[in-house]
Amino acid sequence: MKSEYQKELQDLQAKNLYRKLRVLEDHEGTHAAFEGRDLLLFCSNDYLGLSRHPRVVRAAQKALKVHGVGAGAARLISGTTSAHAALEKKLVETKGKESALVFAAGFLANLGILTAFAGEEDVIIMDKLCHASLVDGARLSKAELRVFPHKNYKKCEDLLRGSRNARRRILVTETVFSMDGDLANLKELVRLKKKYDALFVVDDAHGTGVLGKHGRGATEEGNLSKQIDIIMGTLSKALGGLGGFVAADKVLTEHLVNFARPFIFATALPPILCEAAREALCVIEEEPFLRKKLWANIHEVHLGLTELGFLIPTPESAILPIMVGDEGKAMELFNKLLAQGIFIPAVRYPTVPKGKARLRVTVSTAHTKEDIQKLIRGFKNLRR
Repeated sequence: MKSEYQKELQDLQAKNLYRKLRVLEDHEGTHAAFEGRDLLLFCSNDYLGLSRHPRVVRAAQKALKVHGVGAGAARLISGTTSAHAALEKKLVETKGKESALVFAAGFLANLGILTAFAGEEDVIIMDKLCHASLVDGARLSKAELRVFPHKNYKKCEDLLRGSRNARRRILVTETVFSMDGDLANLKELVRLKKKYDALFVVDDAHGTGVLGKHGRGATEEGNLSKQIDIIMGTLSKALGGLGGFVAADKVLTEHLVNFARPFIFATALPPILCEAAREALCVIEEEPFLRKKLWANIHEVHLGLTELGFLIPTPESAILPIMVGDEGKAMELFNKLLAQGIFIPAVRYPTVPKGKARLRVTVSTAHTKEDIQKLIRGFKNLRR
């Protein structure tokens, strides 16, 4: 039987789809070492550099002394602590909802949402480029899954109109699409949600901390938070830690407490990470220059690469995809950059559709002007 698995791996290698782990040493956020070489990293979702912010680190150290390393149990057993409650209170303030609920991971939050609110008599209508956790949650729910082409809201409306006989309609989108870096039209989706009486679920994983006047996410502008039923987010990207959360009306979070299996049966997020995330939310509010520097870095990287002739859409987030197409070519470019001490992942199928491989550049506040210039020189060398 092992030989069958070996053959599957060999098939992946032949198609330039094989994946392997690379151990990074001396990791400092935007710099690390790999096999004895210094590397510049443009691959992290730690957009504001908060994983190493002194205030966040101190909050974690203090919590470690009080709470220890782990939560000890699932939250309904003995795993809910004062740190969880304090973080949820802060998330309510940040997202402008009645209630919030913290999960052990963002992936678990999305599984929990869709399996708790949808079942065999329901229809889930989702953008084609939604994250794998949303796709998996929809499949596990046993609801009918209907997918509309990316940001094709006319087709989305057709699907909503055609699902009037379903018990429930759940409309799902990301705010920032994680591989393309573009934004959903939340205003149009809110209109459709109201017209067809759908439960509207928004994944703001890559928007929280980066978008909005105060960094509260893509749902901050235009009073959108109040019009969206469920806002999901993570603590593992701009907040620099680990975990997931849901912000919603209290009746909906109570429903999750009672029906979301990834919440009921998974060990709770460690309190140390709750305290770190709460402090990160405070930093985002109180140090807006971090977000301003991030956007300055994003535009500087975009300008430098487009001047070299690389086709990159006008940035709407910290994610800048450089489309390659062929999986083998993407790996070739990855290795050429790696040889120059620059680490940018080649994203391939099944993370993106076949034939749409890309280099996914992610920018951080922590990148210096020297880092950005090294990145641009590296891409310039690819043109030779």
